[in-house]
Amino acid sequence: MATAYVQIISLVLAGLALVIGAWLLIVGKRPWRGADESRALAPRVRLLGLSYILVFGSAMIQVIAQPTGYQAEVLGAFMVVGGMIVILVVYLEARATRLDEHENRLDNRLRS
Repeated sequence: MATAYVQIISLVLAGLALVIGAWLLIVGKRPWRGADESRALAPRVRLLGLSYILVFGSAMIQVIAQPTGYQAEVLGAFMVVGGMIVILVVYLEARATRLDEHENRLDNRLRS
């Protein structure tokens, strides 16, 4: 009985993550940040939405259908691809932040 509760809770949380992933993919902006951010980050955020959909959609299918064999391997591959996308987004975000900080330092040096 406890396993059923864990599966229901997992499905609800994965469904919420799918909705957030769809929001990120379609709208292309972070719902937790203000509207003053530039549109340059939209491709990275859309990639993050795609990874949410891949990972949590695969998890929902695995919980509901409980596939075995080849189907389970394919769903696991979708999860791995989603994880790789998250790593790529984190790398791109860190690189953009470093470049922005570097430009701010140069601006401050030129002003003084």
